[in-house]
Amino acid sequence: MIDFLEGTIEELTEKYLLLNVNGTGYGLTITAAATDHLRKQSGIARVYTYMSVSENGVALYGFSSREEKEIFLALISVEGIGPKAGTNILSNINPDALRKAIASGDEAGLTRVPGLGPKKAQRMIVELKDKFKIYASAQDEFTPDEEYLQALLALGFNYQKAREALRQAMISAKDNTGKEDILKEALKRLGK
Repeated sequence: MIDFLEGTIEELTEKYLLLNVNGTGYGLTITAAATDHLRKQSGIARVYTYMSVSENGVALYGFSSREEKEIFLALISVEGIGPKAGTNILSNINPDALRKAIASGDEAGLTRVPGLGPKKAQRMIVELKDKFKIYASAQDEFTPDEEYLQALLALGFNYQKAREALRQAMISAKDNTGKEDILKEALKRLGK
């Protein structure tokens, strides 16, 4: 098993990394967190990896941290969730929010992730709830207004980035700031 790779970034897109490791190029499917982390890197970059071997071939998946990889491994242990679905889930909800949603049985929160329906969300809760139960009682420092969040999700933003932009917009907002102003501020932070 390849636990991690260290090398020079040759190509980096939203979901793909080409890493040059001593003259050999490794192509990895990566999460949004890994993309954000690697954009800040210069020189030699380390990526934690998972190698999937199936009848369709061999694929490498990359993660920003060992913790993110451990959560991915827990996700793919759930029946019906493969490596592609696991990276999609982690690209659309941050690890802490994911663990809290699973531990508290928040099916509605999980189904906000594109491609994750109620049946898979229920299965994740049943199979992983005990593993993440420590997170059920943890207080979430920010709960966005559902209406605001749904508006940003409808515009095509991923859950994690929309939630963070709303958090930042609410922090900078004054008491008399209206809904439209908060949404405008969140959109600025999202780059649109």
